[in-house]
Amino acid sequence: MRGMARAGYGPGGAGPLGAERPLTPILGLCLGLLSAIRERSVESSTVWNTGRVQMKTLRALVMLVVIGAIALVLVGCSEDNSADSAATAEELFGQGLAYLEDSMADVNLEEPPWEWDVDTEQANGYFEDALDIDPDHCGALLMAAITRLAMVLQDPDLADILEGLFPDDGRGPGGPGDFLFRAFRRPDVYAAAMRLRASGRDDFPFSELQDFIDAEVLPALEYADGNLLQFEDQNCVVVLHIEVEEKRETIEFEIDATDVFLLHAPLDALQAVFHIAVSYNVDVDDGQDLQELIDEDPHFLSLRPGDHMASAYSELFEMQDHLSDCAWSMSHETDPQDTDLFTNTDDEGWILLGAGFADTLAAIAEDIYDGLENGVSFNPAEDTGEPGAPDMEIFIDLWELFNDPLDPITDYFPAHTWLDSTSMEVTEPIYFTDPTFSDITPDMTNEYWGDIYDWLDEE
Repeated sequence: MRGMARAGYGPGGAGPLGAERPLTPILGLCLGLLSAIRERSVESSTVWNTGRVQMKTLRALVMLVVIGAIALVLVGCSEDNSADSAATAEELFGQGLAYLEDSMADVNLEEPPWEWDVDTEQANGYFEDALDIDPDHCGALLMAAITRLAMVLQDPDLADILEGLFPDDGRGPGGPGDFLFRAFRRPDVYAAAMRLRASGRDDFPFSELQDFIDAEVLPALEYADGNLLQFEDQNCVVVLHIEVEEKRETIEFEIDATDVFLLHAPLDALQAVFHIAVSYNVDVDDGQDLQELIDEDPHFLSLRPGDHMASAYSELFEMQDHLSDCAWSMSHETDPQDTDLFTNTDDEGWILLGAGFADTLAAIAEDIYDGLENGVSFNPAEDTGEPGAPDMEIFIDLWELFNDPLDPITDYFPAHTWLDSTSMEVTEPIYFTDPTFSDITPDMTNEYWGDIYDWLDEE
């Protein structure tokens, strides 16, 4: 099916674009970027046990947001500009879309972005020029953000770094630092030692990727974040028309600030993840073993310059703000919902989130806020249901975790001995110099940690 797309702007979608452009290649760009991110990312999982926050709900929300991101690639501009200014910005906007359409026609989306024969920097230039003329042009705001992120993915320096750190040999991350990126079913220092011993081949200069994230990725994400904020502040309402030539019909979508709130939350989460990724030194030099890393290297697992953990905490607050804003906006919609992208109904719109979804989203936002502000608790016996799990309340102060982070983390390891340079044995009974981990777990004692260690060791 080949679709033709055009967009209107302002309330009711008044004012079509001056030209129609095929939609398929631009959707291909977004899909390709999403695919590349997925293939090059190292899988990980995090369990957050806070009241009503359910991971299935959050995963479903992220998937819906991805759909929303793809749908947001063609939009119009605000209605508050003069006709001459809007027409000039519109022309540049159309040239940017035309360039993407033409250059994406022969792209193999199975290849990584840095191998595409597409100059996303040139496309970004069209949208930036449009914004120079009309800073409120909603279409240019969003497409400039998308192409700015694409420029990062196409950077040849990123290709060199990733291919050096993560060899494409089917084994995942390579070098002695690969154990840092393997998922653990549960904390296991013995497994970490075994993985380090088994993979001691080359050095692992992860700081090269961290420097790239600092210099390129975080600024690009901040740029996209600013564009979405401007879209929301202008309360943009855009209408997207997709003409299906085979069926001779036009499908209409309405995209407003509510939809962008739903897109904005995972962007905040992504910013938090990258801030955490650049927080600590995890470089492994050629020939370093586990004993040297933990007991002798003063830089290993120490904080890098910059308040990245505190910035991650702030981004998580921003995430819950946008979830809350989306819930409020969705529950107060008064216009017809039959063409809306996301709806809080069972029978109107394109993506039916269901009656009560706004209330559920508000509850999730409230739980996230409570966890960030007041901390979270975990009871192994109640939350796992496993036989022998300790029946105790483990309180984690997230403010302390992010705003007074451990430095270096190795100072908080349990007492241990070495069977050899790659085999660490935890001394029993378990002993931490500071069992509260600098008040991150203020109620914990060595006795409590011993009960947890014994339970995990039995598993």
